[in-house]
Amino acid sequence: MLHNLVVPVDLTDTGKKALEVAVKISKEFNSKVWIITVLEKPNIPFLQDLPEEERNAILSLNEKLKSKAIETLESYKEYLKTQDVDTEYKILEGDTVESILDFCETIAPDLIIMPSHRKSDIELQAIGSVSLRVASKSKYPVLVIKGSSLNFNKIAVAYDFLPSSQEALEFTLSLSKHFGSKIVVIHADNDRNYSHLKSVLEKVRQHKIEKLQQLKNLYENIEVYLTEGSPDKVIIEKAVKENADLIVVGKRQSKEEKRTFIGSTSYKILKDSPISVLIYRGNHE
Repeated sequence: MLHNLVVPVDLTDTGKKALEVAVKISKEFNSKVWIITVLEKPNIPFLQDLPEEERNAILSLNEKLKSKAIETLESYKEYLKTQDVDTEYKILEGDTVESILDFCETIAPDLIIMPSHRKSDIELQAIGSVSLRVASKSKYPVLVIKGSSLNFNKIAVAYDFLPSSQEALEFTLSLSKHFGSKIVVIHADNDRNYSHLKSVLEKVRQHKIEKLQQLKNLYENIEVYLTEGSPDKVIIEKAVKENADLIVVGKRQSKEEKRTFIGSTSYKILKDSPISVLIYRGNHE
């Protein structure tokens, strides 16, 4: 199920928490872990026109960064080897987000695991964090780690009755078998905005309740909730209240689509959730 994991890291300590989660998953699924880092070349116009001393200082800095990257990734590789995890690392050059996505195209990972970096609201509104942008555009599932680490004791699944959310639930069930996780299925009912269709919506709501109950009867360790309100806010609030360790959100990826952005609800959950979020993209082969 999870044979190849990709863990993009920078040269700070934030990558360690993603690696710790990768180790947990690898031990359960016998996964191979690919550690990657991206060195962005300095965009300095007229570099060749600078005085030789200044030009050499810039080039020397690039070499020092490469050396630092090798040192850091070698230490990560040694750590994973002590955990009996098969691992390789790659140092890429170019735009961070596009380089990560391009690398993933070459190995088709089952999961990308990224640490979340704290960003100011202004920064997020302007460009978004690297993890947000990768998760938004990736055609492969992306797990964004928030907090110091991640357990899999309880997992919340955003459920909207579409095939993509069913795929996300089935993926979560597979995780649950390995980690013994309890699962909380949450549906946010936002139909109250259509009060002129009250009689029809009442029947739809009853049908939703029946479908959720069927899920609860079908699978063990599942609780189901139908709550009114804005989907992103309801899902986050309920997941936090239930002390969930992770929120899983399903998004369908058609064969024709490439690097298409996730929807606004998924993006808001990813951005605003205080707990880890996994964006599950199905049908990516």
